[in-house]
Amino acid sequence: MDMIPVTLFPIPEDLAGDLAKVEQIIDARVNGRPIVAQTARAVLRGMAKPYLRAVLVMLAARLGRYESRRVIHAAAAAELIYNATAVHDSLINEAARRRGEFTGDQRWNGDVALMSGDYLLALAASEMALAPDARIISMYARVVMTFCEGRLAPITAVAPLDQALAQHEYVAESRTAALFETAARVGVVCGGGDDALSETLGRFGRALGMAVHIAAEVRDYETDDQSAGRDLRAGRITLPLIYAVDAGGGPDLAAVVDQPVLDAQRLMAAIDQVRRLGIPQARARIRDYAQQAAAALAPVPPGAVRDALAVLAERVARM
Repeated sequence: MDMIPVTLFPIPEDLAGDLAKVEQIIDARVNGRPIVAQTARAVLRGMAKPYLRAVLVMLAARLGRYESRRVIHAAAAAELIYNATAVHDSLINEAARRRGEFTGDQRWNGDVALMSGDYLLALAASEMALAPDARIISMYARVVMTFCEGRLAPITAVAPLDQALAQHEYVAESRTAALFETAARVGVVCGGGDDALSETLGRFGRALGMAVHIAAEVRDYETDDQSAGRDLRAGRITLPLIYAVDAGGGPDLAAVVDQPVLDAQRLMAAIDQVRRLGIPQARARIRDYAQQAAAALAPVPPGAVRDALAVLAERVARM
């Protein structure tokens, strides 16, 4: 999951008030049930409040007939779905369990956290019902199904390269990019936009989401603290590892993800290899997707909305 602060997004001043309303809605819904709020925070602790998906809904809607009451509930639903999938994401980590590592807050067992994630999805559904168009419910429902399908099909091979890249693209799209794409399309619906605008903003959202997903994978290896390489420790195959194996890491590096226990020396050696061999190519892919996102904005009329989206794509490219 990404942890990009909303300050990275240049929000037009006239949307700041509605973004605050979205945050108020989310806080009120979640905090209305203290046990749910406490459990969700235990899993999501340390994450920023990106609200990127909410902002995408709002900006896309602003390209049409923007009415606050028609937008804020659809925007809140996008963030509640994101938080629900983040809670569920923390529970589905077979590799971490295999290595004897605990994921999440030890005060809560998996059943409690799972129910909290389900509850957040129910809250999202209630917000969808308050949105202005029935199509929004089916759009968000599809993205939740897509996320679940992606979780049921993890990356299983670090090589050969073509197979690994195909699996990675599917995972990144289903777990991250699909919600970005849907948030943008939902915003178009809220603003009464046509199918052509929905396709345009959907392309932007997908490309941006792919860049964000890979950026999170890169940051996992570039952090300076002891948590560097958490994906590798948990046996998760990500794009930097795929590229590192192909660029010379070879079978020894590929075998690391299948080791039930890694000694510190071998772990740090593997992390160093990924940093040297895999990160440069992964960063290149971030730039490629960010450029795709920027190019998708060509049909969007000049103005504050297009400027905000273009700046976001440019900043993600430099993450």
